[in-house]
Amino acid sequence: MNALVNIDSKAIAKLIEVVSIGFGTLYRPRQIKKEADAEAYAIKVKAKAEAEAAAETRLIEIETDERIAQRLAAKEIRRQENIDFIVERAAQILLEKGTISDKPVDVDWATRFFEYAQDISMEEMKNLWAKILAQEVESPSSFSLRTLDVLRNITAEEARTFEKVAQFVLHDGNTFLLGDESILKQMGVSYLDLTLLVECGILQPSDLAMINYQSSEDEDTVVNVFNGKYWIKLTIPKQSGKASVFIRMVSKVGCELLKLVELEGNQEYVVAFASSVKKSNAAMMVQYAVIDEESLGGDLKNKTPFVTV
Repeated sequence: MNALVNIDSKAIAKLIEVVSIGFGTLYRPRQIKKEADAEAYAIKVKAKAEAEAAAETRLIEIETDERIAQRLAAKEIRRQENIDFIVERAAQILLEKGTISDKPVDVDWATRFFEYAQDISMEEMKNLWAKILAQEVESPSSFSLRTLDVLRNITAEEARTFEKVAQFVLHDGNTFLLGDESILKQMGVSYLDLTLLVECGILQPSDLAMINYQSSEDEDTVVNVFNGKYWIKLTIPKQSGKASVFIRMVSKVGCELLKLVELEGNQEYVVAFASSVKKSNAAMMVQYAVIDEESLGGDLKNKTPFVTV
C-alpha cells in the first residue's frame, strides 16, 4: 500500500496534519511495515509499556511486570496497526478527490476520532472510519462528535442494515422514510430493521409524523422529492388543498451517515411513494425520472423522460 508516499499532495499534507493533531505528536506516514520494521516497532512499544507496567503492578499483584508489558505492548501495536490502516485508506480516497477545503479540522474532533478509531479492528468498519476521516479532511464539519459517538458502537451487521435501508430514504428538504411499514416490508425492510436503526440513533425514536404538501391560492405548486438517483416531481394544482403522507424521520446522525453510502434509490419504492401521496389529492400530478448526474452541480436536469404515475 503506497497511499501516503505522495506527501506533496495538498490533501495528503492536510491528512497528516489532522492525524498529528489527533495523536498530539507528528504522525510519520508509512507503507506496510516489513517484518524487521515491525519488530523494531514492537520493541519500542514494549519498552514504553514496561514503564507503564510498574504502576499497574501495584494494583494487579498476580501479574508480573513482563506479562503486563507484553499485554500492553500487544494492545498498542494492534491499535497502531488499526490507525495506520485507516489513515492509509483515507489517503487513497483523498488522492481520488479534486479540491479540498482550506478550513482546518477541529482539534477536539480529531482527538475524539483517533481515540475511537484505534480500537476498530474489523476491516469492513475500518473502511467506514477511513471514509469519515477522508470526508472530514475534504470538508470539515461533515460529521459531528455525536455521530462519532454513535458510530463507535455500531456493529458491522448494523452498518449493513443502515446501508440497506438508506436506499429507501426520501429527501425534500426533510430526510425521511415512508411511514407505511407494509410498503417497506415489500422492499425487504422489516420492522426489526427499523427498530434497530432507532436504537442506533439513526432514525428518530418518535411516532410517525405527517408531511403535508399544500397547494397555493394563486398558482400550481411544484415540489421536488429525491430518492437516490430518482427525481420525483409533485405538481399540486392551485386551490386543490393538500397532499399528505405519513413518514418516519431520519435523525441528524443518520443524515450525516448517509454521506457515506452510495444511494441508488429504488424505482418500485418511488412509484409506491408517488401513489401514496396521490391518494390524498387526486388532482395532483406525480412524475418521476432519473437525474442527470452531470447536472447536480448546477441546474437540475433529468436523464430520462418523466413518467407520470
